[in-house]
Amino acid sequence: MARNIYSRFRRITTNQLYFPEIDGIRFLAIIMVILFHIHGYFVARSAIKFTDDARTDTLLNTFLLHGDRGVELFFVLSGFILCLPFAHHFINNGKKVSLKKYYLRRVTRLEPPYFIAITAIFLLHIAMHMPNPRPPYPSWTMSWLASLCYSHAFIYHRTPLLTVVAWSLEIEIQFYLLAPLLFRLLALHKITRRLILFLATIAIVVLQNFYTPPFICIYGYLQFFLAGVLLADLYVSNEAATLFNNPLAVPLAAIILIAICYMPVARVFYGELLFPFFIGILYYTVLKNEAIKKIFSYRFVPVIGGMCYSIYLLHYTIISILGRFTLRLHFTGYYIPNLILQAILLGIPILAISSVYYYYIERPFMSRKWLDMLLKKDKKTEETNMQANYETAATDLTEK
Repeated sequence: MARNIYSRFRRITTNQLYFPEIDGIRFLAIIMVILFHIHGYFVARSAIKFTDDARTDTLLNTFLLHGDRGVELFFVLSGFILCLPFAHHFINNGKKVSLKKYYLRRVTRLEPPYFIAITAIFLLHIAMHMPNPRPPYPSWTMSWLASLCYSHAFIYHRTPLLTVVAWSLEIEIQFYLLAPLLFRLLALHKITRRLILFLATIAIVVLQNFYTPPFICIYGYLQFFLAGVLLADLYVSNEAATLFNNPLAVPLAAIILIAICYMPVARVFYGELLFPFFIGILYYTVLKNEAIKKIFSYRFVPVIGGMCYSIYLLHYTIISILGRFTLRLHFTGYYIPNLILQAILLGIPILAISSVYYYYIERPFMSRKWLDMLLKKDKKTEETNMQANYETAATDLTEK
């Protein structure tokens, strides 16, 4: 039964190759983000007068407050995953990547689940505020349209109104557009391209300390995508694979993971510089070390990680709706037991609802059939046009 569930929910990949450890990395990132939002909602909205201080600087609180770093984990992974086929082409003389297929894949894979989710959230907002005599429908409508175009931050200079998590998806889209041009660096000599990527990662962090744009955009996060590109280069080149695939790499990965979760980053220059490289080292260790690979591939960890896109789209809205009811339930007057209770009460419906959405909405769009149908349609249209041109030319010749 477990195998049946695993096969039914396993992520569908373009080339039919599946690496569960990558979904294990996604699991780590999405769990951090979920806990960050549950913790933030609980502390901000709970009416309980805790015996202990909910904002005490403990290891648990620090970890929860840093849970938003899961977004940066996703950014590095995006840079790595998107770069892989280009890296195989430029470094290993692999098959050339079709830009048409690349962009069609992004559109057919990511946009339908996103459009459906953001529209459902928009309609849910309207339904929930229907008794209000003056609901701000225009604001919601314009925010919805801006989010559909991935331009909310650019237009309004603030996070999306309907669901705050959509800001990072706007940055992802900006990277998708920029990526093929950036990936051409891999055609350069090994030392040259790696030096450029390394120095560019440092340079963007330095620039960010001198200039901040008035809205959130890829400029503020480009270093993480660059780290992902550098990771893809090293992975495809199989650099130092033996060094990372040894028992000593296990404690190294644990130390780096702790640093990622706890090291000071915000407004700390050395932390900002090291952070993207630490994520890259952690990922490379997971990908090359067999022992760590098993940990990130254990049982249903990659299954949940594979659903991260659906979970990410829906979890904040689920917390906002159900949280107003779960906050009424509590036991003892202490912070941590009640936080654990909220994590369980909200975590279960998040997983359940997201699983349904993933299985029936997102997963079908993972199949190449959508892309193939578009390509066949384009091919059929092209053949039809060619036939029409031929018939027109034949008619002209006859008339002449």
